[in-house]
Amino acid sequence: MKGRTRLIELLDEAGVGTIFTLMSEDTMRMLSEIDADWPGIEMVQTRHEQCAVSMADGFARATDGIGVAIVGRGPAIAQTGTGLVTARKKGSDVLVIVPTSPIHGTHDLKQFPQEEFLTTTVGEVASVRSHETLVEIACDAIRRVRIGDGPLALQVPWDLLDGELADDQLDAPESSISDVTPGRVEPDPAAVHEAVERYVESPAFQPPVIIAGQGAIEAGAREVIEEFARRTSSLLATSLQGRNYFQDHPVYLGFTGEWGHDLANRYAAEAHLVFAIGASLNPYTTDDGHVFGEEGQIVHIDADLANIERYTAVDLGIQGDARLTVAALNEELERRGIDRDGELWTDDVRREVETFDRLGDREFEDVPGTMDPRDLMRTLNGLLPDDTRLVTGAGHHTRWVVDGLDVHPDDFAFTLDFASIGLGLPMGIGTAVSAPDRPTVVVTGDAGLTMSIQEFDTMVREDVPLTVVVVNDSSLGSEYHSMEADGVDGSVALVDSPDFAAVAEAFGAEGYTARSVAELEALADVIATREGQQVIDCAVNYKVRHRSKT
Repeated sequence: MKGRTRLIELLDEAGVGTIFTLMSEDTMRMLSEIDADWPGIEMVQTRHEQCAVSMADGFARATDGIGVAIVGRGPAIAQTGTGLVTARKKGSDVLVIVPTSPIHGTHDLKQFPQEEFLTTTVGEVASVRSHETLVEIACDAIRRVRIGDGPLALQVPWDLLDGELADDQLDAPESSISDVTPGRVEPDPAAVHEAVERYVESPAFQPPVIIAGQGAIEAGAREVIEEFARRTSSLLATSLQGRNYFQDHPVYLGFTGEWGHDLANRYAAEAHLVFAIGASLNPYTTDDGHVFGEEGQIVHIDADLANIERYTAVDLGIQGDARLTVAALNEELERRGIDRDGELWTDDVRREVETFDRLGDREFEDVPGTMDPRDLMRTLNGLLPDDTRLVTGAGHHTRWVVDGLDVHPDDFAFTLDFASIGLGLPMGIGTAVSAPDRPTVVVTGDAGLTMSIQEFDTMVREDVPLTVVVVNDSSLGSEYHSMEADGVDGSVALVDSPDFAAVAEAFGAEGYTARSVAELEALADVIATREGQQVIDCAVNYKVRHRSKT
């Protein structure tokens, strides 16, 4: 059996049903075999190697499975650096399979320090160096990614992929790719007792603030957190990654941090006690420490001990699964007979939450033929189907997206893990491929879109159901506003964009243009569709500046 055939078998046995790739000379036989002989594995052929990795990343984030990219050696894998680092910073369950130069062969023009490159980008590398170890190492790589230890790159010499394996080299190690369910971390009862003590000793008429993050979402902790908030009369906030987790709750303040909502930041600064639950308290969430007041105490709950005080000093750290730990806090409150039943959720607080304008109402100079990006988000928010999965690119427009578009955090992909533009479209394609029965919308800036615009071809050719909304300010918005805020002329960052609707139509998609709220509202049926490929070029006023840029 060929090495590539056995590797395909292992992927199939692990339940891999989709791979993303751009064919190269060292992967062409493997991809040809998948196309011809493996109907259970869908192959999405992209137009750029980095986009193949980012599509696999988007696929992994949107599912419980793994995202697999197959990319050629040398210059092909060298194209993927930004996508690999982004996946690593997110901790995505991505497996990148990449050949290396043949073990036996002549000088390879494509040779470069590939393993060092992968180590500094994706982080974890599993390298096969002989026929005898191919199956064992491949099995271990697949297993690791399946249990959440990704991303990971699997390197296999080209001649091992296309060479023959002996019969005694085909067997996989016992249970090598079986599912493993990690156990939940139980909190220390003494730490739970201490956390409740700190609550009891805190000012009775100053509501604590709860900041829930991705760890709380992954643990399914919403119900116990809301019960804890009710018992302690705490107010609810989230990190940026957890935005909208308590969207319908009457005392949800929004998310904290540099990009955060003024309401959430103000109450967090005034609080004498803050419970951070499954939130890393990184500089984005804390605005480099400015979110918390000098008198405030912080209780930090996280399943990973390494996350506690990783970025922010705290007064009490509790290692524990978010749901189990908060449930234990509720049990301790019950044991002590403490139940304030939201008595600090006053009419004034509820009214403040209800009337707070997340997008703001500051006035800016009009630019003819464009709409205010805040009006774009308000309108788009009312047009998105309830079950929309939203992917946003990176840039100034992202701030408006996280302020104005209400989707559950499980249905939201945030591509700024490496602060790189250009990944929104490919991640959106990967997301849409994972569940074509649900509407997927990508909101991207014009500059980021032009970095991966060739993937319009992929979404049309592969018939990926996707709507792309371009927040087109014909500029590098973040740089423009940063320069203007520093008193520097930002005109160098104004770059005219192409007619994206026309470009989309040239690739075979449907193209639309909206230069006003009325024109956007007229596209309600387009935005609500679950079929085909739609690109909506929304001209927005580049002068409108997000509060975080002042």
